[in-house]
Amino acid sequence: MKALRHFAADCVDTVILDKSLFCLGTDEENDIRLCGSDVPAIACKLEIGHDAVLLETMKSAVVKVNGKKVKTSGLLPGDRLEIGSDVFVLDLKDDAPASGSADETKLLPSFQRFCEAVGRERNLQKLLHRLIESLLDIVGGEEAFIFVLDPDKNPVLFVSSGVEKPQERFSDTIVQEVLASQEGIVIANALSDPKFASAQSITDLQLKSVLCAPLKIAGNVSGVVYIGSKSPAVSFDRADLATLNIFAMNAAMLIRHVEFITQQNSTIHKLSEYVGEDNIIASSDVMVRVLEDVHAVAQADISVLLQGETGAGKDVLAQIIHKHSMRKDNSFVPVNCSSLRGELLESELYGHKRGAFTGAVKDHRGLFAEADGGTLFLDEISEMDVGLQAKLLRTLEVGAIRSVGASSEQTVDVRIICATNRNLDKMVAEGSFRKDLYFRLNQYTIDIPPLRNRGNDIQLLAYFFLEHYKAKYPHKQVVDFHPATLKAMLYYEWPGNVRELSSLVHKAVLSAREPLIKIDFRDHTDKVLNFEDATKEYQLKLIKRALGASDGNREKAARLLGMSRSSFFRYLAQVNKDEEPSSAQA
Repeated sequence: MKALRHFAADCVDTVILDKSLFCLGTDEENDIRLCGSDVPAIACKLEIGHDAVLLETMKSAVVKVNGKKVKTSGLLPGDRLEIGSDVFVLDLKDDAPASGSADETKLLPSFQRFCEAVGRERNLQKLLHRLIESLLDIVGGEEAFIFVLDPDKNPVLFVSSGVEKPQERFSDTIVQEVLASQEGIVIANALSDPKFASAQSITDLQLKSVLCAPLKIAGNVSGVVYIGSKSPAVSFDRADLATLNIFAMNAAMLIRHVEFITQQNSTIHKLSEYVGEDNIIASSDVMVRVLEDVHAVAQADISVLLQGETGAGKDVLAQIIHKHSMRKDNSFVPVNCSSLRGELLESELYGHKRGAFTGAVKDHRGLFAEADGGTLFLDEISEMDVGLQAKLLRTLEVGAIRSVGASSEQTVDVRIICATNRNLDKMVAEGSFRKDLYFRLNQYTIDIPPLRNRGNDIQLLAYFFLEHYKAKYPHKQVVDFHPATLKAMLYYEWPGNVRELSSLVHKAVLSAREPLIKIDFRDHTDKVLNFEDATKEYQLKLIKRALGASDGNREKAARLLGMSRSSFFRYLAQVNKDEEPSSAQA
């Protein structure tokens, strides 16, 4: 009689396949009901024949047999079936196990003891020793080994069953075969197997039977579990391989869990080193220098101009300057000059008298008066109208303000910190920003680097925000970033800088359905990671810049770039060709 063994964290159920057709899915009308949220109402059908079991996958379902997605497949005893989070192994219920075959009476108790050990033990080596002891107890065999991969993807022995000179007790040929195929291997008699009998390691070890399975996390192989036997009484079969696969999944998750905990602890340790009293992360040299400038200018009580892209942290640094200044006990008053224009911004800064204009039903105290004795932060100063720039210049020169509609001035003592994401030098040259005001505002200029130029700060900041949002949403059970996300962070351009990073991590934590959160950067990183496209784009910029500097004279542009005339024309022709619209676009 055929049967399906259902493996879960705390139990093993057996379903006897005693009729010709079985339906599996989440609908309660199915013969075997599944619980995965991503599993359809009917995931697959099993047709039970005398000699075989035929699997048919429904259109919208994802079903794997021995790790591979299938639409239809014949199933043999020992085959492993995955549907969502449910794992089944096809078995012959009434067949007596062969010598060395997995002892089902031992499987559940051994697995239960191992799970209990996971709950108690915190030492990875001891846990994996416990795992291979359980395996040897269930399937037989004499020696067991667990390998992990080094940075070059070569197998390195991590845990063994305690034999002397373990490096001489396993077949490297079989280990390499499993790594290459990424599938488990069961060999009943290695010395008579035509594929492996000629291998030197098999001959030297006189191996009789071998089980070997990959350790997989998210479809990626991270190592290998290997069991070998020289005893003629032991002959492993596919049911043993199915058992090994179950334990291999646990071993892979344990190893990866410890790796992530180690990585996370290391990152948190780094955070503790680089997060100062102002909660600013600065491990990169460029940001360390910025913070040195910030603390140096804080005590100087002069006007400061902060320049940097949107989201780079200009407002945060302005608050730090105030916090460490002699004015720290008085108000820090921020205003965004781009949100109000003309008379509205003037009224907000200087205040107004009742009746000064339509809608002025009462006196209004302006932000200059609010900031008296403290700091006024003018964000996006480049957006201020030229007329108001003149009034601001006089305020800075004489230290007095006049409310809109007032007949007299009021003396104020205010430090100005302003910020912009635009090139004020260029605006001064164009006449859209007053030159005299510019010189009055930038008594000290601090250029804030974009996030993409801050190296390791990117991942440190990501973990800083991850810990913040994990604490805010503890029910999400988030552990770490997915490795692919951590790598992609370093290549992404971050047009929104630190503000964008915070927002993306926030959204990722909120939408997380797994312990490892993912952020999809593919739309942005493909271009960055494509060396050929990036090279062409940079060549285009250089050529355009040289032509602009030489008033369109190509020979002069070539000389500016240090190129021969022929080389310049060849590159220019290629650039022009790349810029031409395709016929489909025309």
